[in-house]
Amino acid sequence: MLETDDARVLTRPDGPEILRRLTLIDERPPGWRFVANTGERCAALDVSVLGRHSCLIYDVRPDDCRIVEPSSPACLEARRLGRLGSSVEFARRR
Repeated sequence: MLETDDARVLTRPDGPEILRRLTLIDERPPGWRFVANTGERCAALDVSVLGRHSCLIYDVRPDDCRIVEPSSPACLEARRLGRLGSSVEFARRR
């Protein structure tokens, strides 16, 4: 996450709690902040309803999340890798 992402999260009343609960800071310089992964899923995904995986921080999500359009090949592949539903199949070049 960039500083602008942190600032966006902090616009929510629960912003400090979101950063504490859902992100990790890499101890190595320059100390980047990352959205945590729980197992193979983003920590911000609400998996409490079977078949729905909504983002708990969608309104203030990081820029990296904003560039992946819903249902795009990148989104579908991320969903496949996280076992969140079907995806497109990518053929590797040999």
